[in-house]
Amino acid sequence: MNTGRPKGNQKHLDLSARIIIEQHLNNGDSFRSIAIELSKDPSTISKEIRHHSIIRERSADAFAPIPCANNYDSSKPRTNICNVMHMCGDNECRRKCVLCRKFRCSDVCKFYKPRECEKLNKPPYVCNGCSKRTNCMMDKKIYSSKYAQDSYETLRTTSREGINQTPESIQKLDNLLSPLLKKGQSIAHIYASHADEIACSRRTIYSYIDRGVFQARNIDLRRKVVYKQRKRKTTTSLKDRSFRKGRSYKE
Repeated sequence: MNTGRPKGNQKHLDLSARIIIEQHLNNGDSFRSIAIELSKDPSTISKEIRHHSIIRERSADAFAPIPCANNYDSSKPRTNICNVMHMCGDNECRRKCVLCRKFRCSDVCKFYKPRECEKLNKPPYVCNGCSKRTNCMMDKKIYSSKYAQDSYETLRTTSREGINQTPESIQKLDNLLSPLLKKGQSIAHIYASHADEIACSRRTIYSYIDRGVFQARNIDLRRKVVYKQRKRKTTTSLKDRSFRKGRSYKE
């Protein structure tokens, strides 16, 4: 067992921690050094970078297309020039298609396959600290702290949406509540009699009825039909005093 492995602090990463990760990646530091500074496990840093990185694709009107994967063989670096000719249909042309300036091989060649960087399959999985990042002609995978934070907040919000029940439990609640509600019983009365059979709160039941999950609807709730919907109060900040400009002291 590796006793020198950094231990995590059992806390979620925040924006400040993600900014530190981005700075270290730009400097080419290892996952272990980042984990020591943030009191995290190196696997946590690895998962954060792999899950919250963004691919920046090149524009379609770039000065040159992405190199073809079929035009490069790492085992034979001297034979990486494509010998295909006449892909555009001009049989009188004596220039190789890879050197043509009228047509792009990505548009006319059916064997064209955009090349992907092999370094992205191993740590650090991104191009932040790559020395060839400026002149690279392939799509780049970048870790951005702002994008990572936005993705994290979106995932945290969407994971809490929806119905936190199985279809079987929803059907069981529907069979219990809908007939009683249609008979005129209130939710409070149903809870007093069947509290052990209902595995959620009263507020959740109201939300499910409002969403139309059950056969019973809002019209089956006597008090909800009678009462008007409450309006949210709009409070004006004390700092915003622009609405008072031009008025007298008495007003």
